[in-house]
Amino acid sequence: MHELGLCDAMLKMLDKILAEESAADCKVRRVVLEIGELSGVVPHFMEESWKAVTDRTLYADVQLDICTVPGYADCLDCGAHLRPVQSGFRCPECGGGKLKPASGTDMTIQSIEVWEEE
Repeated sequence: MHELGLCDAMLKMLDKILAEESAADCKVRRVVLEIGELSGVVPHFMEESWKAVTDRTLYADVQLDICTVPGYADCLDCGAHLRPVQSGFRCPECGGGKLKPASGTDMTIQSIEVWEEE
């Protein structure tokens, strides 16, 4: 499950972002992630990994919201633009299996919601 490593890396990114934004005295309330269908990241495993990695840390109460981004690919045989997840990873136009991902391959921190601690 590489999601554990991704969550660990996210914690490091959050620390860095808060330091760069001079927001070290702020508490993170919510993180919104965009996960592409073709990224290889399983949203359910990401949620479970987030709980495990943040347990007993400053981020233990941080809500993780995940938005799934549709993945698209181009058929290298006929040039069709398609959603491989919906077509069984075969081109619905020509039946070819040579697909090149065009989008939906990334995982991005879309937003971080913080509030100042008093």
